[in-house]
Amino acid sequence: MSTIVSTPTTVTVTSAGSGNTVLSRVAASMAPGTWAQVVVSNQNSLLGVGPTSGTMIHYCNSMPWNPVRQAIEIVAMDHNAGAQRYVRYDAASNSFVLVRADDGNGNSTRHGYNHNSVNPYTGDVYHRLAYFDYEAAGILVRKWALGADSSGFVSLPLATKLFYMQNAIGSCWWSGSFAGGGGQGCLLIYNSGDSAIGGSANDGGIYAYNPLTNAWFWSSRGMSPFYGTTGYTYHSVIEYSKKKNVAVYGGGNDNPKKVWRLNADRSCTTMPSTPGSTTMGIQQGIICEDPATGNFILLSKGQLWELNPSGSGTWTQQTGSRTPPSGVGIPSAPDGVTCTSIPDLGVIAYITQTSNSGGTFFLYKHA
Repeated sequence: MSTIVSTPTTVTVTSAGSGNTVLSRVAASMAPGTWAQVVVSNQNSLLGVGPTSGTMIHYCNSMPWNPVRQAIEIVAMDHNAGAQRYVRYDAASNSFVLVRADDGNGNSTRHGYNHNSVNPYTGDVYHRLAYFDYEAAGILVRKWALGADSSGFVSLPLATKLFYMQNAIGSCWWSGSFAGGGGQGCLLIYNSGDSAIGGSANDGGIYAYNPLTNAWFWSSRGMSPFYGTTGYTYHSVIEYSKKKNVAVYGGGNDNPKKVWRLNADRSCTTMPSTPGSTTMGIQQGIICEDPATGNFILLSKGQLWELNPSGSGTWTQQTGSRTPPSGVGIPSAPDGVTCTSIPDLGVIAYITQTSNSGGTFFLYKHA
């Protein structure tokens, strides 16, 4: 039997019913505009790991849902942890699973940032390697193929850099139609600025990779013009909306309120800046797609906002029952909060792990 405890805004499910998962049961029980807490008994022991902050998921924006594996794929690490960890949330068992304590990506402090993506057609996991570009002339992305847990990550062909690559930038999987793309969409990498030319019309580079040809087929400068002037053009993010077939990107240290939209024809459109005191980017505000509407949901400063990217773009604050519970946390230093859009269930997952204890796992149903 499942144990369900209700309050005006949350539902807690602690065990799965016969033939169902915890996530499917809790998502089905939720009304639009409500939050639900899922109890995962081993969250603290699997995510609350690290010698400095005690968590492997600070400095993150999103961790991708894998529809083939029915899992959340988490590749990240604490400061000075010595190795990057690969952990999955497995929906079937409602538990976190350690895939690899050392995933083979080296011992530099890489965190998770916005560097993880999943090809939804195959279940393959892609990770953009932070800090690599200080040592080599190219962008290095590594792939962990579905069913390849014994062999681990393998490197893709290097993508030619358009300019200096920041260490903490954005990635996402564009699964719909895209100019020049293939039948499985493409991996996108967003480099938020060039510290050597900061403040120019050429700021911002986007790169696209086709898994069917194993090749980078497009890159372009000037995708976030006049992004920044100080050189601190990192901690930026990019997220995709399948329903609207667009991506939004921007944020980060140098310009935490700036947002752009990438269109399927490869053009970019300036969106309204994040509203009020809110910001976007790593340790600023986390954003991902609401799978029901295709709009984007931003969690920042304890507030929840919806960005409708259509046309010139509009922001709407979410209040009342939509206000995030205190247990969700605030994605700024030192909180470790990451979000995951789960299209299969029409919800967004928020996983919070700020230290080695006190971790929480909430679902939000927007529409």
